[in-house]
Amino acid sequence: MTRRTTAAWFTGAAILAAAVCAIVLGPIERGPSFHRYADQRTWLGIPHAGDVLSNLAFVVAAVRYLRAVPGLALAVAWIGVGSGIYHWAPSDQTLALDWAPIAVTLMLVLGAVIHDRLGARPGAVVQGSGPIAAVLSVGYWLFTGGTTDGGNMAPYVALQLLGVALPPLLALLAPGRIATHWLLAAVACFVAARILGAYDADLLDAIAISGHSLKHLAAAAAAACVLRAQN
Repeated sequence: MTRRTTAAWFTGAAILAAAVCAIVLGPIERGPSFHRYADQRTWLGIPHAGDVLSNLAFVVAAVRYLRAVPGLALAVAWIGVGSGIYHWAPSDQTLALDWAPIAVTLMLVLGAVIHDRLGARPGAVVQGSGPIAAVLSVGYWLFTGGTTDGGNMAPYVALQLLGVALPPLLALLAPGRIATHWLLAAVACFVAARILGAYDADLLDAIAISGHSLKHLAAAAAAACVLRAQN
């Protein structure tokens, strides 16, 4: 069995596993307190200024690679805009504007790596269907109740994990143009972002910058690594 065949089987199994997990793991819910972050400061009339303005890092990364990877760069910029809108006025509806571009971007990255490692046809399938699945996963959470009435975010979580973990693993399994080390660096930045977000209030108290604002910077660094991998 060739490395490409092994990678293809692994990719199919991973996508199937993510779909099964989204169904059988039970609902993953977040309550209304999910919308309340540690940094409530206003600056120059901007509410929650730290969490809003830190999203500019996504836009900077997008502009840097706009000519080299225009489609993906625009998706990254969309992350920054969507997250900025959400943190300006947190609600279930604006959170959907935050989550949707994240999920769509991850599926575009996955499609690009599949195209690079496994071929144009499977890559086109994922690049076409993945963003649709991403938007549907967020819509499903909102339709089932959001934070106010027990909305199930399991499909979104499963899709996000698939989009983060599968591209670098696939890149390790089969050779291609997209740089594996930059994809691995993106995962490291993503993990750092999750850790920083978990210490939102602690970091705000310690250094006057909230963990969630720093999470945005680390996540933007992850996006920049992904864009660099394809440059």
